[in-house]
Amino acid sequence: MADGEALDVYAGKISGMAARFASLGATLSDKEMVKKILDTVPEDLYQAVAGIEQFCDVETVCFDEVLGRLKAFQERSERRKAAVRGGDRGDGQLLLTAAQWEAQHRARGGGHNDDNAGNGADLPRRGRCHYCGIRGHFERDCRKKKREEQAQALLIDDQPGLC
Repeated sequence: MADGEALDVYAGKISGMAARFASLGATLSDKEMVKKILDTVPEDLYQAVAGIEQFCDVETVCFDEVLGRLKAFQERSERRKAAVRGGDRGDGQLLLTAAQWEAQHRARGGGHNDDNAGNGADLPRRGRCHYCGIRGHFERDCRKKKREEQAQALLIDDQPGLC
């Protein structure tokens, strides 16, 4: 079996060889076909070959059964390799650290404007306050707005007799 050759293609070649034997008047038994495929598979399938030889009777096992076991092992190995290459997630997407995510976010044009350094810019990037213009909080959480509202309320309470 050549490197990179699909298992189905190689099994087709062995089956074709059995058909040529039949056309010549000889027969190629399942036992001989099983021996041929087990002896010629690539190294990455060697574990599957060892398992088949250990747990199956190679003298009586069917060629199609051996082929099915080898294909199942190969597919499982390819899925595992893909998972290792793609990180821990199955969709092939790597998980990023916070610094990597922020650098990627800035590179895509989603970075923030640090023109308010010292005015809450070191706070978590939650947005810009529409009341005071400082980044790091929203208008509903603005301390300046709350102080001014409290001062306004005190001024209204201090005015005599509006009743």
